[in-house]
Amino acid sequence: MKFFKVASAIALACSSSALMAQTIDIQITNLTHAQHFTPRLVIAHDNSVDAFEPGVEATSALAWLAEAGVIDDAQNPASAGQNFEALLGPTDTDNTTNTWHRFGGLAAPSTSLSYAFDTMDKPYLSILSMLIPTNDAFVGLDSIKIPTTPGTYTYMLHAYDAGTELNDELNSMRTDIVEQGGAALGGYGVPGVAGAGASPVPLGVGGTGVAVKVGFAEDGSAIGANEVVDGTDGPVHIHRNILGDTSLTDGASDLQSTEHRWLNPVARVTITIPAS
Repeated sequence: MKFFKVASAIALACSSSALMAQTIDIQITNLTHAQHFTPRLVIAHDNSVDAFEPGVEATSALAWLAEAGVIDDAQNPASAGQNFEALLGPTDTDNTTNTWHRFGGLAAPSTSLSYAFDTMDKPYLSILSMLIPTNDAFVGLDSIKIPTTPGTYTYMLHAYDAGTELNDELNSMRTDIVEQGGAALGGYGVPGVAGAGASPVPLGVGGTGVAVKVGFAEDGSAIGANEVVDGTDGPVHIHRNILGDTSLTDGASDLQSTEHRWLNPVARVTITIPAS
């Protein structure tokens, strides 16, 4: 349901009458070369919860996660009332329709992290995390049915574009350019790739912009010479990857085409259902 997935299951036990597991083990592997994953949002839920839906406009909660890696108030008080905490309810609580947890800090490229997660007997599982440095790319597992038979189950995850920010691919740490109107780059609701400081390889500082150019609006009309327009590019969709270039001082992008690009899948999730 609502999920383009490649799944394989290796049964470790053969019990057709197994009850739904309450606590499961989740391992998340970052398969990219030079993209970090922000803290992981893991949700167990019923069929009334939909964290994201390809082909549908992103919620404000998804925009906060995909543009800034923010899930809850503790990460950024400015997100209060708009983030996943506001959408789902308190963490580590049976919120009737769901229970959720924010796991860990950054997950580096080519690393695996494992967690024990209490599903509180909710039937579906969703996982989301932002890719950085990007404008609004995220990796997502969308409402898979949690297996009930003890065993190990593997899912390959794709990168999605939240569609809430144009992919300008401009380094958010730059101070020579600003959002149209004067706001600094980076974070939620303003241009620039978030998490630039976490990149394992250097970012450029002289890009002129990819989906939108510095000094120009989307329609090509001139704005302030050092300004970048903020904009959107449609509903949630499979991410078309970054363009990048090979220059750290000029070109269109501040991302490196030889380092920051990826191919789907970008993550592997392995779920272990313990024997009862």
